[in-house]
Amino acid sequence: MNEFDKSYKKDVSAVNKRRNFLKKSATGAVIVSLPAKSVWGACSVSGALSGNLSTNTDRHTCTMPYLNGGRSPGNWKKYSNNMHSTFTKLKSCKNNYGKNSSEYKTMESCYAESIEEVYQHTLTLPSDLPSRTMTVSEALASQGTGDNNIYYHLAAVYLNTYFGFYSTFTEGTAAAQQAISEVFLYWYISKDNPSFSGISVSELGYDEGSTDWSPVVC
Repeated sequence: MNEFDKSYKKDVSAVNKRRNFLKKSATGAVIVSLPAKSVWGACSVSGALSGNLSTNTDRHTCTMPYLNGGRSPGNWKKYSNNMHSTFTKLKSCKNNYGKNSSEYKTMESCYAESIEEVYQHTLTLPSDLPSRTMTVSEALASQGTGDNNIYYHLAAVYLNTYFGFYSTFTEGTAAAQQAISEVFLYWYISKDNPSFSGISVSELGYDEGSTDWSPVVC
């Protein structure tokens, strides 16, 4: 798919979640679990609280983080087919020793183990917004259809950030959680706006990038 689901429909459970959230806000609930650089600085808190974008048709209250150089969800699902093209140090090993060499096989195994470990990370989103809890692996397995579309792409954003594909974020877990929080909040606060047509592939930075990230021990 080239963009998130354009026709996201609120069902009864989503409405009830929002109502419960508003009740919590009215009683003075505190916003918790924000990353170091608060995602709330990029988007309107009031817009997220109310879910009403009728006065925000230009979407200036919320901005997408700049993302460039990443890989798509489909690419991450089949990462074993192209690790040497995405990780520059693995590619260098392949060029120096050959794809069938023990040196390359050992390094390739290190990268695969690292990716599989990150697959088990949980996509942690702003706690005060209705969201599902799932691992990176589960999000990729959702196939990007229906309500799972957002999580399918968040998995790719998480992986791209964690492994240092996006130059606008540092690599690692904290940066990856921050990146998906900013993207999710942008999507959440914009999705009910009639003029919002979804987040495009170009905005997500899926452009066959590469990274010099490498396992600490290999």
